[in-house]
Amino acid sequence: MLKFKLIFITLTWNYLMRKQLVLFTLVLLPGMINAQERGYAISCGSTPPLLFPKQVLATDSKDIKVVADHSESSKGNYLLTGNASLNSAEFYLSADKITVEKNAEVSGASGNVKFQSKQVMLTADNIFIKKKNEATQSIFEQAQYHYTDTKINGKAKKIVNDGSKQIFDSMTYSLCPIGNTDWQMKADKVTLNPKTNYGIAKNVTIKFMGIPIFYTPHYEWVLKGRDSGFLMPSIGSYTESDSSKNNGYQFRIPYYFNLAPNRDFLLTLNQLTTRGSVIEGKYRQLLNKGRIEIEGHYLNKDKIKKDNRWLLNTQLNLSLNKETELTLITNRVSDRAYFKEIAHENTDKSALMSSINVGYENKKNNLSASIFAENEQLLSGNTEYTRVPEISISKKVINPNNREINFSAISTKFKHKDPTKETGTRLHTQAAFVRNIETSAYSIKPKFTLSKTKYLMNDKANEDRSIYSFNIDSKLLLERNTYLFGKNSIQTLTPRLAYNYTPERNQSALANFDSEKINESYENLFSGKKFTGLDRISKTNDIVIGLESDFINKKTGATYLTLKIAQARHLNDTTLNKEGNLVSQKKYSNIATDAELTLDKFTLGNTLQYDPNTSKIAKSSSLLGYVVSPKKFINFTHSNDGEQRSAGIYGAYPVTQKIHLFAGINRSLTDSINNKKTAGIAYESCCWAVRIVRFNEYTGADTYDKITKFELILKGLASSDSTLAKRLKKEIPNYLTDLNN
Repeated sequence: MLKFKLIFITLTWNYLMRKQLVLFTLVLLPGMINAQERGYAISCGSTPPLLFPKQVLATDSKDIKVVADHSESSKGNYLLTGNASLNSAEFYLSADKITVEKNAEVSGASGNVKFQSKQVMLTADNIFIKKKNEATQSIFEQAQYHYTDTKINGKAKKIVNDGSKQIFDSMTYSLCPIGNTDWQMKADKVTLNPKTNYGIAKNVTIKFMGIPIFYTPHYEWVLKGRDSGFLMPSIGSYTESDSSKNNGYQFRIPYYFNLAPNRDFLLTLNQLTTRGSVIEGKYRQLLNKGRIEIEGHYLNKDKIKKDNRWLLNTQLNLSLNKETELTLITNRVSDRAYFKEIAHENTDKSALMSSINVGYENKKNNLSASIFAENEQLLSGNTEYTRVPEISISKKVINPNNREINFSAISTKFKHKDPTKETGTRLHTQAAFVRNIETSAYSIKPKFTLSKTKYLMNDKANEDRSIYSFNIDSKLLLERNTYLFGKNSIQTLTPRLAYNYTPERNQSALANFDSEKINESYENLFSGKKFTGLDRISKTNDIVIGLESDFINKKTGATYLTLKIAQARHLNDTTLNKEGNLVSQKKYSNIATDAELTLDKFTLGNTLQYDPNTSKIAKSSSLLGYVVSPKKFINFTHSNDGEQRSAGIYGAYPVTQKIHLFAGINRSLTDSINNKKTAGIAYESCCWAVRIVRFNEYTGADTYDKITKFELILKGLASSDSTLAKRLKKEIPNYLTDLNN
């Protein structure tokens, strides 16, 4: 064994590995980096193949350990032959022959060359490295590379570095395991020039299962940062929701423009065979103190309706100063049927809201204010009141001993598209006095609120209302050790008692712009509120009794069981209805319960309101789930809001190790209508995957929006339809769209 310092080899080799190989393996198509950001990482088993057995690098950062069957040294020149190897803290190199000419600053290796650093493994037939002035020149022949962390690997017939640029002949690139060529990118010649920050590739081809799916004779890109270029196209089919029920196909071809480091533009040709060509554009820009985003779609002369169809969405977020934020949102479409006939998504939207908001917040002084205005475009159903504008200001004063005073004032001007509706301006001022008394054994929170509301109406006499309310909420905090479901646990038990009082005020003459009856849920019972908004403040004289209990796993610290129950005793026989009139009420509210259980693979959740007078369940929401893995689960849901009942079933099941099915259905039990149906199949290989999904969504009047989407994922490179994963998360709860899990 020979041991000596070869500093020149260390310097030249590290420079070569870090500068010449890293660049070309990171960026060849714009979609490559984007795909990895979406989470399409490689999952190829616990022991993926390597180019050669991984070597343990030396621990001494200064010396290089040299091993060879035979060595020669003359005038600073070295020759190592026969199982020659160099091992340092930075790299490992082995070859049949290694030469170093110190004076000429030339080194080389030939015959079964193997190189390993902390990032990359490489094999080659021959390597030649020469230091000329300040530049390093090198040649790799018949090289094969593999990045162990990112799984990037490939080959090159020849890699030449002249000190200023790198040239690769007959290069390949893939994220499939070594020896697997399910998908592979090839180029006849690649030139990288770090000084100009540009790369040029000739005759680039992407092959999938040996079949070319993408080709370009010439391609240029920036080595650092984003670059312009085509992204993966997508294809799908759909069924027209009108009476024709015609089938159509959708082809989307996106092109990405990298306009500057702080702005970009995505241009997409969306070809609908039954409708025509939709031009879609999305512009994004980062500002000095905010961002702007503009999205527009345009279809010139719909083939069926003969009309121009369009969509416009904009959003501006801007910091005017340290405390003030401006948010401007615009959402508009050409007509009500745009989403179900052109976009084939978001078909459940009933309205589009546009708004502007200027918000001020001074955290140091606990002062906040805002100016807000909105506008509605109705897509289905009935129009609502809109605020044009709403001006609010609030101030919190914190005194010693956890005392708080909250002052607020809100002025709202209400408009409505229906001329028969009342319109006007509502002025509401309020002062709330709160104190928090907390110890380790109990907590008490009294609250006293004074408010005055004035209505300045357009077509009727002005009205006003002055009212106060008092609330006190108390909890007793208990705790014990217990054993439940085979788990050593801590059980918390919290008896809760509250009193809510608001005097009677006749509010039948007041307009109702935004108040609706709220649920008698567990938390709402303790709040003392019976309406949303500010137009109705109900007469209240209630005592609320509740009980909460949590079971916490001592080992993990996670809460696996939560139980809640509460009921209010009404001390008055009357209350306020939505019209502002006094009506009779029961002595007791519904019994509100809430239960959540997570036990190994089972999940159970249930909230319900039980009416003791009718001995029936008034409202409920339930979930029962069994999850073995993200690709093997089933969930059942049921909801009853007092008017509509619906049920859903969602799940996924692995047919084989690589194939799994997934589906979801939501059905209205009241109307006997399937609101949404989703079904699909996915095949996952080690380095690629494919997914086919059918969406069927009820759009009203016995019509359905039906669309089939197809997604091909070359893991680490790109997805043909990146929007599909987002929609699946919405349609099938708990389905993990990352195909590697």
